[in-house]
Formats: sequence, structure tokens, C-alpha cells
Amino acid sequence: MSLADTRHVATSVPNDLESLWLPFTANRAFKKAPRLIARARNMHYFTTDGRAVLDGAAGLWCCNAGHNRDPIVEAIRRQAAELDYAPAFQFCHPRAFELANRITALAPGDLDHVFFCNSGSEAVDSALKIALAYHNVRGHGSRFRLIGRERGYHGVGFGGISVGGIVNNRKFFGSLLAGVDHLSHTYNREQQAFTKAGPPGARISPTSSTASSGCRTRPPSRPSSSSRWRVRPACCRRPEVTSSGCARSATSTASC
Repeated sequence: MSLADTRHVATSVPNDLESLWLPFTANRAFKKAPRLIARARNMHYFTTDGRAVLDGAAGLWCCNAGHNRDPIVEAIRRQAAELDYAPAFQFCHPRAFELANRITALAPGDLDHVFFCNSGSEAVDSALKIALAYHNVRGHGSRFRLIGRERGYHGVGFGGISVGGIVNNRKFFGSLLAGVDHLSHTYNREQQAFTKAGPPGARISPTSSTASSGCRTRPPSRPSSSSRWRVRPACCRRPEVTSSGCARSATSTASC
């Protein structure tokens, strides 16, 4: 359906915008000149006055298939008519198991279990809890440090802003989680280029850096040109750390 064929739906602008508190938004400035979206179709939003706006970010990276597509609308309508919600405590719905099986079939290696969450922030906090509990039940309860990356974003839950490296996201909330350290970020304007020695990032740390937990990172002497540079902190170079923790890429939050 073309933009010319899309029917304009008039939507009244609220008289009072004070009740709603918007996240990551300068609320006073926004409410002086609000940007209100009335509807969407395919890759465009439409404002309350009918102006088309290209959705270049796919919502918040969650509408990659486009907006208001007939097959998706019909699937949502059909599921709502069958069952709108099933509790996940002691109950479940057959399609939840079906989706989990489809995801694990696509996932690599031994990633063969799925834990559904309602948002990225909830997923990050759940992952941190799983990592801590994993080491605890294996008798490694002293391995509780969480390693994040400066400038990294891991959502807005207490765990996510603790391991996240955006200071403004956590400066008003006290000490947050204990046992968290951060590696230096990978941004280096002078070295933002491919090199013969390896991919971007292979030369970001010319000297060793040490986090307060004792985790050390060193650039490899001969970076591989076929794969990303992976960092294994010294405190995690133990054979039992294979399926989780710092043996994974240091760009991910890890429990060591």
C-alpha cells in the first residue's frame, strides 16, 4: 500500500500532557513541542496531523518486519481470540514451548534452553542472576564479580545499569550492585580503521589495563584477521570457565 493510498486517521491531540512521564526524554521541552505519533504502516509513522515519518530505527529495534502488516495483525488477532495470557508459574501454553524449540534449533552450539522475558532490561537482569546462580550451585560462590564495559548499555534495571558503563544512567541511584568492575571502552577515533593485522578493535589497547578486581586485558601480539579479538581476563583462565563467564567475548557482561 502506497503512502497516497494510506487512509489518514484523524487523532486528537491530548489537552494535557502532564500525566505521562517519558523515559530518556527532556519532558518539559517535549511537552512544549510534542512529537506525537498517531499510527504506522509498513516503514512509516504518521503524526497526528497526517505527516509521514520514516521509521529508521524499527521502533526501538523491535519492529524489524515493519508496522501494521496484515499477516502480523491477523496473527495477533487470532491469538488474542484464542488466549490472551497464560501464567508462566506452574502453567504454560503449548505455543511457548513451540517457540522455544524453534529458537534453540536456530541457536549455535549448546545454547539449547530459552528463558522468555518482557524486555531487554529484564533479560539482562535475568542473565546476571543466572550467571551468579550458576557458579553458586557449582560450588564457586566466591565467583561473584560482574565485568562490564565503559560506555556499554545493558538496559535500565538495577543490574543493567550497574554493569552498564553509562555514568548518567546510574549516578542518582546509590551504590547499586556490589562486585562490579568495568573494562575500558573500545572507542578510539584515531584507530577507527581496518588494518592488515586484524579487524577494528585489535589495536585499541596498546598497554595492559587492570580492573580493580584483578582482571587484566592485553592485546594479542598477532591479532587474527579471521575473527574478533577476544579478551580472557587473567582471573578467568581456568578450565571450568567454558560455557559462561569471562571466557566469552569481553564485550559481553560476564561473571568471574
